Amino acid sequence: MQTSTLTVAAAADLRFVLPEIISPFQTLNPDVKVEVIYGASGKFYEQILRGAPFDIFLSADKEYPFLLYTKGYVAEEPFQYAVGRLVLWMRKGLFGEGKDWKELLTNKKVSKIALANPLHAPYGKAAKTALENAGLWEKLDSKFVYGENVIQAFQFAEEKDAELAFIPLAIALSPKASKEGNYVEIPLSFYPKILQYGIIIKKTANLSIAKKFKDYLLSEESQKTLKKYGFGP
Repeated sequence: MQTSTLTVAAAADLRFVLPEIISPFQTLNPDVKVEVIYGASGKFYEQILRGAPFDIFLSADKEYPFLLYTKGYVAEEPFQYAVGRLVLWMRKGLFGEGKDWKELLTNKKVSKIALANPLHAPYGKAAKTALENAGLWEKLDSKFVYGENVIQAFQFAEEKDAELAFIPLAIALSPKASKEGNYVEIPLSFYPKILQYGIIIKKTANLSIAKKFKDYLLSEESQKTLKKYGFGP
């Protein structure tokens, strides 16, 4: 039996949930091997423009997939697979329970605040918008440390290089993050809805398999798994 490889460029917020979707997909399709590369959506956008050999791109926003669609890099229309949520994560015991997110950010214990780079990471962009809307972006400017993506932003806080990190709810709910820390959700009124879209790349040599994976990602079973990790419909 010949195996086909499907290469997926996936937003870093999918790091923990996607393996739980790929595993049953591969059981149903034993002739398909799914390889995933995780990173910042904006970086993948740039790589696709340069001809990177991806079959599917799962972005943490709507903008990058639609830009690629208008530029003619996409096999069919972009599809929405999830809605993300932004949270502020901290190690257990660092602050008292039930704190307001703005109180936490301005706490005197806080010397560093981690977030993904807003220039190419949608969750970093959302964090910046939330901070601007709260009137805290310029006030806290000297405390920010930027990760290449949300996984690195989480690692900064986990490894004590920052007291707080803006990360996706999906990462805060992962086994490691939930065991080691607590989180406070950022109210939705402070940042635009994080609509997460995917695309099948026009240059794919595995169009039928890519469509099959897309259908599975949008299936009831996969959507239940995404919901478990805090993604909305």
